[in-house]
Amino acid sequence: MTDHEASIADGVSLDPYRPAFHFTPAENWMNDPNGLVWIDDRYHLFFQYNPEGADWGNMSWGHATSPDLLTWTEHPVALPYRDDEQVFSGSVVVDHANTSGFGDGVIPPLMAMYTSVYPDGRQAQSLAVSVDSGTTWHPFAGNPVLDRGSHAFRDPKVIRAADRDGRERWVMVAVEAERREVLVFSSDDLREWRHESTVGAFGPGGVVWECPDLFPLDVDDDPLRQRWVLLLSINPVGADADPDGSSMAYLVGDFDGHRFTPDESPGWQRLDHGRDFYAGVTFDNAPDGRRIMLGWMNNWRYAADIPTAPWRGAMSLPRELALRTIDGRVRLVQSLPRELAAIDPAAGETLLDGVDLDGVRRLPIGCNVLLDVEWEPRGARRIGMDLLVGDGTATRLSYDVESGRLSLDRSNSGHVDVHPDFPSSSRALVPLREGRLRVQLAVDGCLVEVFADDGAVTVSDQAFADADAVGGAVFADGPSTVWVRRRTALAARDDPDVRRG
Repeated sequence: MTDHEASIADGVSLDPYRPAFHFTPAENWMNDPNGLVWIDDRYHLFFQYNPEGADWGNMSWGHATSPDLLTWTEHPVALPYRDDEQVFSGSVVVDHANTSGFGDGVIPPLMAMYTSVYPDGRQAQSLAVSVDSGTTWHPFAGNPVLDRGSHAFRDPKVIRAADRDGRERWVMVAVEAERREVLVFSSDDLREWRHESTVGAFGPGGVVWECPDLFPLDVDDDPLRQRWVLLLSINPVGADADPDGSSMAYLVGDFDGHRFTPDESPGWQRLDHGRDFYAGVTFDNAPDGRRIMLGWMNNWRYAADIPTAPWRGAMSLPRELALRTIDGRVRLVQSLPRELAAIDPAAGETLLDGVDLDGVRRLPIGCNVLLDVEWEPRGARRIGMDLLVGDGTATRLSYDVESGRLSLDRSNSGHVDVHPDFPSSSRALVPLREGRLRVQLAVDGCLVEVFADDGAVTVSDQAFADADAVGGAVFADGPSTVWVRRRTALAARDDPDVRRG
């Protein structure tokens, strides 16, 4: 280990905000996940990265790999910016059939499609090739491969899909961000692209659309009921921009290989009800055809102001996606994938096992944990849990039994002066199932993720608590029964000096 690497490692272990089981770069700025792909038993995460500092700029593709979606190894920058080109978001596919002609017939090439941003502001789509399973990359000499002369044409996501005649070819979705349009293109070789259709514009104005993804899922695991999902990230812009900031939404519909047709009802659905989940996209070539998503846990409203150093930016936990019929409606549900069993239930402990509660019960929760919590409100009007409890501060998860409203409140979480719009409470409607509320919580450094209603509702927020804010409590305003199980990823995590292992 070099002196520089050692100093970074020391900083990781002492950093009060750095998470233990979410990916963060060792240093510098990170935003959107890019080029998510699985090959040779490794998950590859590329990401928007500034190799020269902790502020946005000099956009390049950083690179990390993981065998299990839990432990990540950071690698040198994969696609660095140049004086005449910044490297914005995009995707990577495995060209199994060597349709591009860049492979040797033995090892399938990895093909990166990304947005080139030129000094005049023009945004166009370019190719880069890897023939060593993602270790090194070479931009295509014929770049850009798709140029509309636009200053807001970006974020290409490439998939493999059949046309109306059943012929497989490449499909790309990209955005005209300011016009609120998703453009669909097709190609046989990833070099020549044909425009097929346009989705939008619709929905609220005063925003840009970014980072689309398009993929099929079987409803209730029934292959005869396959539907398509379009993900979009939405960022308010302008002088009167929505102070809630950036967010994600999705549409369910049909795709015939040429045109995506969204269902008329219910239309847009919120993907995550917190303030800090953006630019979520899914892995290409994931094992067993599963659809696994990563998102950037931040918000453009205050991303430049969050108080972390020398790094700035974190990824969410990976989320496996499925379509489920819930209360008569097809909805996208998100759950932690099986790879995260490395956070071993056998290494955890049951903190409460069917305990009657009317009041407050303090618990040794810690700050780098997964929690499985269940309440049965037998007359209680309000139930919940305080996380990252410090001296007069806490991040509060609460549930109003009568209204069915779940809230994650960080307005008293510690360092809330990050930005005027940072103090907030995120809310979502969650019904009781069989008279109980069940949630799974990931609390990891400055990150809190809530999974409720079997993943039909998620809430993701940052909270910047004091270094010694590792306590917790459950509460009930009236009679209730509660179960709490804690799973930890690392040892000694309640010690604030070593809790970021």
